[in-house]
Amino acid sequence: MISQWILRISLVMTLLVSASAFAQDTPQLKVRVHLEPSGTVVAGSEVKLVVDCLTTTFFTEAPDWPVFNVPGAFVVLPDEQAENLHETIDGLAWYGVSRAYRIVPQAAGVLSIPAFSIPVHPGGVTRPAILTTPALKLVASVPAGAEGMRVFFPTKNLSATQTITPSLHDLKAGGSVTRSVTQVAAGTESMLIPPVNFSEVEGLKRYARPSSTKNVIQDRAGLVAGERTDSVTYVIDHSGRFKLPPVTIEWWNTATQKKESIVLPAVTFSASAARERPLFDIPADALSKGGAHRILVIDRWQAVLAATLVLLALGLIWAYPRLAAKFKRLIQALRDAQKRYANGDARAWRALRLASRKGPLASTIPLLYRWMDRSPDVKHPARVDELNLQGESQLKELVSAVHGLYSGQPQARTHWRESTKALSRAVKHARKLRKAKSPLPPLNQY
Repeated sequence: MISQWILRISLVMTLLVSASAFAQDTPQLKVRVHLEPSGTVVAGSEVKLVVDCLTTTFFTEAPDWPVFNVPGAFVVLPDEQAENLHETIDGLAWYGVSRAYRIVPQAAGVLSIPAFSIPVHPGGVTRPAILTTPALKLVASVPAGAEGMRVFFPTKNLSATQTITPSLHDLKAGGSVTRSVTQVAAGTESMLIPPVNFSEVEGLKRYARPSSTKNVIQDRAGLVAGERTDSVTYVIDHSGRFKLPPVTIEWWNTATQKKESIVLPAVTFSASAARERPLFDIPADALSKGGAHRILVIDRWQAVLAATLVLLALGLIWAYPRLAAKFKRLIQALRDAQKRYANGDARAWRALRLASRKGPLASTIPLLYRWMDRSPDVKHPARVDELNLQGESQLKELVSAVHGLYSGQPQARTHWRESTKALSRAVKHARKLRKAKSPLPPLNQY
């Protein structure tokens, strides 16, 4: 009996020790936030929202720092390395990281910093945990004389310039005009420069484009100035005369403690009616996101030309098999004509005349027979005796020379110039007789 009670007590103690060990292994989490400075600040000055994420173990990954909005203020999370923390709170060791958001009020008043969630990755658990910051209030004021400013922007010096693209000399309906304003603030980061407010213009479609910022930094002086460029594109709906209103930029001069204004002049231009009509409208989201765009137009004659080219291309595709077959027949006809010429009497006659001028009689006689075999005006099978049908002396001399060559008798001198002329006359005479002869056989007579 006593042994059973001892066994039960030992089992309970084991469970309590295991639960205590499990509770100690589970990481504890804590989030702390505070403002620097903590009191009332001047609008336009920078306030840090410091956020500390702590755990009793360690973080396997960096917290997923969110971006949030505060109405009436700029909020940015600088690309800075987080600060590592190691503290002892109530006798317990805590480890963590700290980041600082930058908040810049734009006007006087009480600003509400909303609560936001931060996913963290403590060691000892498989899933990320969520830390939620408390909501805070930020009170901002402006100096005397700056109460009516829409945006309070303090800086030592501010300059602004504007550019208009493209040229305003030859604008037509369907085209576009881009207005860009660049601000340069001395000793101020570019992210603190307020954006330019571009107005709507009747007859023009306004599309805001993404702004660009950069800081001018020198090696020894550090931050010299911040630069911000805001742009807007106006698409021309119809012909007429248009006016882009002046742009007024207010700022607070910290050197003189006075409000100052920069006024960029208005821009007036005219757009003529175009025969072209836009192929399609530009999507508003494409322009607002800064996507590359181009206004496409179609002229009536260009449309006719394009349609003609398309029909011509379709016709060529349809007729391609027939054209290809005709082309093959044409190539074959050219080859046949070339072959007929190579094997015809004209080329054989040319070779005979060339050989008769330079070569000996033994090499000329075979070319003579070759020509007679290919000539349609010589009786076949070709015989040299039948060349002298008209009894010309030059042909008689040629016939004798051929017989003398094949009989082995001494050859008499042959005047080939006169012989070729006589051959030409004989061929013409034979051709004339052949053409005069009726192709029909004689009729039977009774």
